[in-house]
Amino acid sequence: MTCRIGAQEMTVGPGNEVQLMSPANGLSQKGLQERLHEEGFLYLKEVLPKNLVLAARNAVLASLESLGVVLQGENGKLNPNSSWETDQGAVPPSLARCPEMLALVESDALRGLMEEILNDKAQTLDHKWLRAVGKGENSGFHTDSVYLNQGSREALTCWIPLGDVDLRLGGLCVVKNSHRDVRYERVRETYSNIDVDTAGIHGTGWFTEDAREILSYGCPLLTASFKMTDIVIFRLDTMHGSLSNGSDPAEVRISCDTRWYAAKDVVDARYMGEDPVGTATWWASRHNEKIFPTSMEEAKRAWGLVKF
Repeated sequence: MTCRIGAQEMTVGPGNEVQLMSPANGLSQKGLQERLHEEGFLYLKEVLPKNLVLAARNAVLASLESLGVVLQGENGKLNPNSSWETDQGAVPPSLARCPEMLALVESDALRGLMEEILNDKAQTLDHKWLRAVGKGENSGFHTDSVYLNQGSREALTCWIPLGDVDLRLGGLCVVKNSHRDVRYERVRETYSNIDVDTAGIHGTGWFTEDAREILSYGCPLLTASFKMTDIVIFRLDTMHGSLSNGSDPAEVRISCDTRWYAAKDVVDARYMGEDPVGTATWWASRHNEKIFPTSMEEAKRAWGLVKF
């Protein structure tokens, strides 16, 4: 098996550049917490109600169809005549908060899982990160902390595929043990501690788009062929990105990230409220080098993290 991450075609399987995740289903509460501590993520199969996932997917597709992004009634096939261009896969925030989406991402099923793992009542950020990723696109490698460093670092991300996402369509890819491995210690001390609003670094906030650079740290890349009721939960300091969308015929890959906190922990208030501001100021100007003068490569050089 192979997959593509950016410009690189990579082999998938035991002992290869990219390996497959092992599901955590069947573990006790203590077992789930221990695996999350050890590996930095949990892959859980078939844990969300399928009817809720389908309803959310259909609502998103209906909106994309109305915009001409995907073909009517073709289950997410991209419209070859569309001029639509994604910006890191982002879609209007209002779509992420439509009734069908909220019924899924704030469902009792998901909340119950998060409370079991957090060992506390759970609270979730009002802002939801819905993504519609086109052909050839992927997310570079990053830790979520750089976007969420004004709240507790004990928060968790839950990645939800809104549909089956095989290796060709390109789902989540995590870097096992990157949250605690000594080889990532300097990365955690520097890059993972920035806040994109204040760091003065232009661009995406991604650490790198080069999978070879990530592999040079020695921790394995892990992914899976995901089904629409699967989820992956991971820490804010777990390095991750995604495989590229190599679908043929071209189709959209839809997923949503939600962030969860224990009731006792402080949330990042930028993402709370009816119309959360989030990092909107940074997002709107993130490619403006007058406002954010430093490149990520320059920052990594200053941190002593240049690998090539």
